[in-house]
Amino acid sequence: MSLSEDRILFSRIASGDEAAFRLLYHRYNAVLAGSVKKLLKSGMASEEVLQEVFLKVWMMRHTLESIENPGGWMYTLAANYSLSALRKHAREKHRQDDIADDMPDDADVPAGIYAKELQALIRHAIEKLPASRREVFMMNTQEGKSRKEIADALDISENTVKNQLVTARRFIREYLEKHTGTRLPILLIILLSKFF
Repeated sequence: MSLSEDRILFSRIASGDEAAFRLLYHRYNAVLAGSVKKLLKSGMASEEVLQEVFLKVWMMRHTLESIENPGGWMYTLAANYSLSALRKHAREKHRQDDIADDMPDDADVPAGIYAKELQALIRHAIEKLPASRREVFMMNTQEGKSRKEIADALDISENTVKNQLVTARRFIREYLEKHTGTRLPILLIILLSKFF
């Protein structure tokens, strides 16, 4: 992972290139996941932090060209979100123990709220899908099943599964765009729909 390659990727993402965003995700997801999981000691919490990181990258894409060290910036972002998650966990623990909460709120990252709102919108969009299409989409995103596994389980062709997934993703994307005014990459929609 060279600095120049990362800067080229950031430049492409800045212009709305979803293929570059996918490439960045595949390049950084695993390495960031390792660091985040060490900090948080929780697979689910680290997945949520990574959702926030990649959502932030996409939402800030217009500013990415000015970032000198993309890799360092991504690690910093992941660290900040991880610390925010730890502080949030500590505050919740304090509340449960009826201990006065005097921890600062400045660590709360607004994107955390935004991701939850997006997840709620995705849930609403999924609920509007026809039952068979919803089932295919959920088996793919929630259960991580491949097209072939879904086709075998539902006794339909792989091509039907592919068409159902494409149509479902297009509908969800358009639903989100209509309600947020923002066009999100399919990869981000899939990431956000993994955990409800």
